[in-house]
Amino acid sequence: MLIGYGVPPQSVALVGGSWLTADGGAALFDGKPARRARIARTGALSINVTLDAAIVPGIVAVLGLNVPPGVEITAVGASARTIRLPDGSVCAWLFPTGTALVSSVAVTIDTVVTNVELGELAIFSAVDVGIKDGWAVAPIDTSAHTRTKGGQVNTVPGPVYRRLTATLTGRPTDVVRKSGLSGVDWEVISHALSGRRRACVVPQYRDIQTKAFDPLLAARAAIYGHATQLPTAENISRQYFTGYLEFEEIPA
Repeated sequence: MLIGYGVPPQSVALVGGSWLTADGGAALFDGKPARRARIARTGALSINVTLDAAIVPGIVAVLGLNVPPGVEITAVGASARTIRLPDGSVCAWLFPTGTALVSSVAVTIDTVVTNVELGELAIFSAVDVGIKDGWAVAPIDTSAHTRTKGGQVNTVPGPVYRRLTATLTGRPTDVVRKSGLSGVDWEVISHALSGRRRACVVPQYRDIQTKAFDPLLAARAAIYGHATQLPTAENISRQYFTGYLEFEEIPA
């Protein structure tokens, strides 16, 4: 499973467009993908993000778009086409493979839509952690239901979001506490996810036959939101540990 943990952008600038919303693009980074920034496109559109610290981008998520599926989005040498999720929202998930530190990211959207809307633009560092078979993604319906005196049901519709529950596979102390996970470890990741900071998880991203990375599967499985149960470190044998994680989506 991939876990994306973020560095909040410091500033954002447009090329090929102007802001229609007064916040100047702040809505892109507020952790609320249903709150959208609107752009009047005047040419080839690029959103240039300056980060407050240099990172190695592992995941770039562009959520809550009003463009149709199939639009190409490019960033940090990676590209993806927008897809429509089961909840009706349009998104693109990019998975750069570079290893260089960057302090700015240009996200280009190859669209002819005149007024472009984006709910969230998230740029994450990423690590790959193992999870045991039996992990689950449950759809949570927020609709409210009441019954009349005659037993009839009145419903106030609400959005559906996803909740991931997963158990981490056994790992040695180096991975848990000694930076043995691409320079970080479970405890570092736990602190990065604390305070319900925006993050993402991608529990399924490989083709079952070839084991190759499947970008479409990854985009369908990816969940943007926050951890409701930080990864634990539970000793299973001497210097080996397992753990448990819960993660909830913030829908677009």
